Amino acid sequence: MTTANHENQSHLSATEAEGQFLASLTGETAWQLVERFATLNRESGSADEREAARYIEERLREAGVPVEVYTPTLYLSLPRGAQVTVEGDAPLTLQAKTPSFSVSTGDGGRTGRLVYLPSGFATGSSDLFDSNLAGASGDLEGAIVLTEGLPLPQKVLDIQQTGAAAAIFINPGERIHEAICTPIWGGPDLENHHRRPTMAVVGISRPDGDQLLERVKAAEAEGRELTVTVKTWLEEGLYPCPVPVATIPGCEEPEKFVLLHGHLDSWHYGIGDNAVGDGALLELAIGLWQHRAALRRSVRIAWWPGHSQGRYAGSTWYADHFGVDLAENAVAHVNCDSPGCRWATVFKEVSWTPELEAFTQQAIRDVTGLESSGERPPRAGDWSFNNLGVSGTLMLSSTMPDDLRAEKGYYGVGGCGGNIEWHTEADTLEVADREILTRDIKVYGAVVWRLATWERLPHRFRATVADMKASLQAYATAVQDRFDLSPVTEELGRLDDALARLEAAEGVPARVYNEAILRLSRILVRLHFAKEEPFRQDPALQVPPLPSLAAAHRLAELEPGTPEAQFALNSLTRGRNRVVFGLREAQRIVAWALGHASAWGP
Repeated sequence: MTTANHENQSHLSATEAEGQFLASLTGETAWQLVERFATLNRESGSADEREAARYIEERLREAGVPVEVYTPTLYLSLPRGAQVTVEGDAPLTLQAKTPSFSVSTGDGGRTGRLVYLPSGFATGSSDLFDSNLAGASGDLEGAIVLTEGLPLPQKVLDIQQTGAAAAIFINPGERIHEAICTPIWGGPDLENHHRRPTMAVVGISRPDGDQLLERVKAAEAEGRELTVTVKTWLEEGLYPCPVPVATIPGCEEPEKFVLLHGHLDSWHYGIGDNAVGDGALLELAIGLWQHRAALRRSVRIAWWPGHSQGRYAGSTWYADHFGVDLAENAVAHVNCDSPGCRWATVFKEVSWTPELEAFTQQAIRDVTGLESSGERPPRAGDWSFNNLGVSGTLMLSSTMPDDLRAEKGYYGVGGCGGNIEWHTEADTLEVADREILTRDIKVYGAVVWRLATWERLPHRFRATVADMKASLQAYATAVQDRFDLSPVTEELGRLDDALARLEAAEGVPARVYNEAILRLSRILVRLHFAKEEPFRQDPALQVPPLPSLAAAHRLAELEPGTPEAQFALNSLTRGRNRVVFGLREAQRIVAWALGHASAWGP
């Protein structure tokens, strides 16, 4: 962009400036990256990952975009091989894969009796991380557990707690999907490093799983046990990894920023997950730089390593090392993972915190003409900022329609627009769709542009309060008269009334209004999505809504008067205190903002 054109940006109307920015997003830059990354196997800590980061850095510098490449040391687990052998008169060896952070058995392996515990397969991304394990409460010390699904943290933890020595996961299709099984989010610390899995864990294909199940049934019918040996080989340790971060400075509030981010590393060539996202980020960074004169706030664009083999180690490193800045200045984070995949013509199961739902839906509608539906963000996808109280939107974006998935016989996966090549060697260039990618880049562009340019932030926390009320009602129904949740109900009602007054108020200066929004975010996002304190990370396990009150369901299961029931009551009392105090603090923030309306309003 020439100096004259750069200066002219400031004279455009907001609608014209956004239109010009979105029109500049042609998909060309993104597609060039996708084609380059199709030749790079971007395992974290690898030479190809470093080459991918160099490519991004060079393209940014060619366009004049300010970029810094950090090189943190991340704790990674790199799978190198796995094998399942059925012992006995008719030995059988099955191909397998081990997830990151499984125990590495080496050549010795782990041998034990095979026990089948059914759990079923996920139906989509919304239940991908659930356990649904049946009969896992018995004594299975030293056994090898066979079950369905992917070796994800909650199910692995449930099996490990039985005393099992190893677990075999039957994948839902012919391919074996790569996975990561640790419940530790990001880099381990002194408080959580002991939570690393102690089992050997592998995945096998559906055909091999069916064959193994037949052997289990035959052994049971004959009154004998089936013995198997599981072998896993992994490298685990500290690796230097690149973190490119581009910064597009805002013109009016440069200290405030939108964090746009996605992961750089992959399983194998990882085109649908996440070369397409990396290309989208690069094109958006260059486009935002060219139209920077219209930006009120800054935009930071980050590419994370350590997503696939480090359980979000790169984004967690950033949350650790820039935590105070994020807590003070981040207006929102926007995650870019698996946009632009073939057949991804609808927007469903999109992730967003409730306060950004309507805003994101409007952006999708304006760009594509399509309606969208979403879900509570799962504890996944580099959403490493909940404990800091940063509102977020998007994770996966477009996906294929349910009827097309059914027609193709596809099962639920966690990315690639619903393509079952996800997390396999088959996630190659044909999974991407250039036209759909260009459309999705514009969706991300509209979301980020508006967060960075609108005078007033678009967060609507009455939606968050409504979501909290629904969750609270479920907890109240569970506990009945065994615990009093009415103080929370009352504070939610008061906060809702206060927020309604704030939304209707005239004369609140934009800076005051936005500061109130950020303070509310720091409280309400944490109350609704995080258990741990700020500047720490919750485990990589699903966090229920209003997690401080989730013990309500546990209390409902326990016999009154037992020590365990009293423990649950203690948890609920402490949780209620946290929630009530937070909701009252939120009301004080709204009152502070409304006070400025009285002082400055007409």
